[in-house]
Amino acid sequence: MDALFIIVAELLLLPLILWALIVIELVLGTLGTLVGIVLGRRSPGDLIRRQWLRLRRRLVWSLLLLALGLVLVDLVFFEPLVNVVLGSIDDRDDLEVRFAHAEGSFILGRIEIDKLELAGVRGELDDPNARFELSIDALVIDIDTAALLVADFAIEELSLDGVHGSFDRFRRGPPKREPEQPGPAREFRVDRLHVGALDLVVRDHVGVDPALAKPRELALELAELDIGPLRSDNAAFDMLYRSRGRGSIRGVAFEFANHDVEGAPQMTLEIHDMPLAELAAPLERAAGVRASGSADLVVVDRYLADAEPPAVEIAVTLSLREFELRAGDKATLGTKVMLELAGRALEQLGRDFPVRFSLQISEADLAGSRGLAESGVAERFADAAAKALRDELQRAAQSKP
Repeated sequence: MDALFIIVAELLLLPLILWALIVIELVLGTLGTLVGIVLGRRSPGDLIRRQWLRLRRRLVWSLLLLALGLVLVDLVFFEPLVNVVLGSIDDRDDLEVRFAHAEGSFILGRIEIDKLELAGVRGELDDPNARFELSIDALVIDIDTAALLVADFAIEELSLDGVHGSFDRFRRGPPKREPEQPGPAREFRVDRLHVGALDLVVRDHVGVDPALAKPRELALELAELDIGPLRSDNAAFDMLYRSRGRGSIRGVAFEFANHDVEGAPQMTLEIHDMPLAELAAPLERAAGVRASGSADLVVVDRYLADAEPPAVEIAVTLSLREFELRAGDKATLGTKVMLELAGRALEQLGRDFPVRFSLQISEADLAGSRGLAESGVAERFADAAAKALRDELQRAAQSKP
C-alpha cells in the first residue's frame, strides 16, 4: 500500500499546479486591468463604463488562452507529464515503477494508468523486511478538484482492477522506516478505495530456514473490495473497520460487511469451514503447538470513538470442530505438559467447542502504517487466539468431570 500511496501523492501535484496557474492568471489579469483603468485619464462616467468592458474583455481572453493551454496539456502533454512524475519515483532505490499508457484530464482531476507495474523492498536493500511485486491492469484516480483549490488533498475514488503479484515477508512486526525510505510526499484522504479483482501470493519467511524448508505460502483472492473513507497516514487502522468485500484464502471463502451500529462504524468478517492448517504456522509460533480440524471464524471490529486515542475493539468467536492438538517441533517443556492436560480438557469440552477472545488496537499503535501485512495486527491476533485457546483448555482440565 505504501508504493501505491507514494504514486498517488506525486500525481496529486500535477492538477494542483495547473489549478494554481489558473487562479494566479485570473487574479493577475483582473488586477492588471483594474490598475490600468484607475491610472488612465478618463472622466468618472467613462471610467465606470470602460472599467466593466475592459475587465470583461480581459477575463474572456484570459479564460480562452487558459482553456487552450489546458486542452493542449491534456491532449498532448498528459502522458509525458505522468511519465516525468513516475520517472522521478523510479529514482528511488527501494521502488521501481513502470506503466504502458496514461490518459485523463488534469483539469477534471481524472488520471487513468494502464498496465502499472510496481516492485520494491521495505527496509534495507541488502537485508529487507519485505519484498513485493505487483501488476495492476488499470489504475484510476478521481481527484476532488474543489478541495484541491484550498490545498486539501482528497481523492474521491481510487480504483484498481486486475491486481496480481506477490508479497514476501522476512521479519515479524511493523518495520522501522529508514531515513532514506520516505513515505508519500504529501498525505491525503480517500473517500473510496475500490479493488475490482486481486490475486496475491503471500510468502512468510519468518522463522523458516531456507536451506531446510520452503516459506509458508498463502494464496489470497479478492472478488471485490471497498474501503473508505481512509487516511493515507493511518490507512491500516481505517481498514480495520471501514472495509467490505469478499474473496477467498486458499480456496476458503470469506466475506466482510461494514455498517453502523449505534452511530459507530463496525466491520464483520466471516469465514466458514476453515481448515485449521491455515492457522498452523502462526499458532505454532505463538504457542508451540499444531492444530488440526476446522473452524468457523466470526470477527467483529467496532470503532471506539470515545477512547483516547481512538481505538478498534476486535471481538472474535472461533467455533472449533474435530479439534486436535499435538506438539510442534519447537514445543517447550511447559507446552508439552500443557498438551498432556489438554487430553483431559478435550474430553471435557468435546472435539467441537467455541473459543472467544477480544483485543483492542489503538490508532496510535498503527500510526504511519499503510497496510495490514506489516502492521503487526496478524501477530497480535495469533497471540491472542493462542492465549484464549490455552486458557480454555486449562479451565477445562482443572474442572471436575
